[in-house]
Amino acid sequence: MKLSSIYLKTYKDCFIEFNNESSKLLHRSGLVKYVDSGSYCYTGLGNMFLDSITKNILDNFKDTILIKANGDKEEILNSYMNELKSYKNIPLNLAYFTLNKNKKSRLKDGLLNPKKENTIKIMSITGENDIDTTINNQIISIDKLIEELNIKYTKLSNGKNKYKYFYNTTYPLREVFLCGKCGYGDLKEEMKSYSEKELSTQELEEMKFIHTPNIKTIDELELSLNISSKKLIKTILLNIKGKIVAVLLRGDRSINNLLVAKHFGIKEKDIKMASEEEVKASTGAEVGFAGPIGIKVDTILCDEEVIHIKNGVVGANKTDYHIQNVNYKRDFDIEFIGNFKLANIEDRCFSCGGEIKSFSGINFVDIDTIKTEFKYLNSNSREEKIYIVETKLYIDRLFSIIVEENKDELGIIWPKNISPFDYHIIIGNIKKEKEYNTGLSIYESLINKGYNVLLDDRKERMGFKFKDCELIGIPKTIVIGKDVENNRVEIRNRVTKESENIDITQLI
Repeated sequence: MKLSSIYLKTYKDCFIEFNNESSKLLHRSGLVKYVDSGSYCYTGLGNMFLDSITKNILDNFKDTILIKANGDKEEILNSYMNELKSYKNIPLNLAYFTLNKNKKSRLKDGLLNPKKENTIKIMSITGENDIDTTINNQIISIDKLIEELNIKYTKLSNGKNKYKYFYNTTYPLREVFLCGKCGYGDLKEEMKSYSEKELSTQELEEMKFIHTPNIKTIDELELSLNISSKKLIKTILLNIKGKIVAVLLRGDRSINNLLVAKHFGIKEKDIKMASEEEVKASTGAEVGFAGPIGIKVDTILCDEEVIHIKNGVVGANKTDYHIQNVNYKRDFDIEFIGNFKLANIEDRCFSCGGEIKSFSGINFVDIDTIKTEFKYLNSNSREEKIYIVETKLYIDRLFSIIVEENKDELGIIWPKNISPFDYHIIIGNIKKEKEYNTGLSIYESLINKGYNVLLDDRKERMGFKFKDCELIGIPKTIVIGKDVENNRVEIRNRVTKESENIDITQLI
């Protein structure tokens, strides 16, 4: 490809304030364009690198069929599933692309945290007895891919048959919790939290109303009653698709809306805080005095820590009043008990009780196991349910991470197997006939031999072309300069920075 035939705009400096060097380099090299709103696009040249990464991903997942669908991808996936009637038809590996909104995006994070996520999903359809083998094969493929891309990563287990790969960042991005003992971990907002059990031998005391005028918050109540927040039970009211839901948490805990959403099988965006009018209708009191005893709501969820609190304090559903010495089962009962709190760095590991550590990072690969309603006949002619091992690779994040890990003070250094070009040819001065003709001859010769070549035949100064070449970072560069009069050209290695002068005939 000739640079004179495409639009390429590079920059000496980055005018956008990014947190990471990769986003700056991708902008400066002209591979990605950003606007102030946070929207972005891959340029013509950038899209070639993106396609090369995508091809490399699919090459690592053998026997995978890429679906390019014009319509609902889930419906199309189901049409495949309906046809898998026998064990002879599985496993089946399908892949397709999605573009999803990222509500936690920030312009300063660039492609590591974009407004919309370019994602490739690898769907391995298998039977229950082959899940472990399928996951292991997926992990082998991912590990091999990441090794080829020269990326450092942390792999976490975030549940049964679920894994996430994280890239550690040196600046605040997303908080990740990790157990140093068993490897269980996840993003803070997605991780299940450890539940403490009160081990007190205290006798259950008689329930009594206490007057608490204008005391509405946990901090105020803790101070007024001279009691630990771990003895307080707060009742949070939510509006979920028109239904009012109460969630009971220990006083020092925060609600995890994502876990609540998973309980109902909905999206987190469907959860809203109940309005002041809805609170009053449910409790008969002003905001700040809600409690589980006598509350009028559609559903009550209770975090599992709450049921272990002895002689706790709750809102009385009466303005300016709370109830002391409240106990689960004796004074109130709950149908749904689970894990609905946000994890805390002071918690123990949910899985093994080990110590939790924290780091800043972003996940760029997810592996999840999905149970479906579809069935097939196994080798014994018995019906079994079909499962999907879903591997999601966030391509934009991966694109940026590759650059983050493969760069120097001059620009990007693309791994050889990722670069869409084998050689970058620079013609020093296209006005000089011999330099131009030699560059064109070498370019055509290499293409005829099957190499992918980028030819810089622009009407620019030699120094300008060198800067762009170093920014873009193709593995090898051929420089056609003044030494062409001696029938010699220079070959530079972008990784080692070594160079040598060779005879043109030797090259061709």
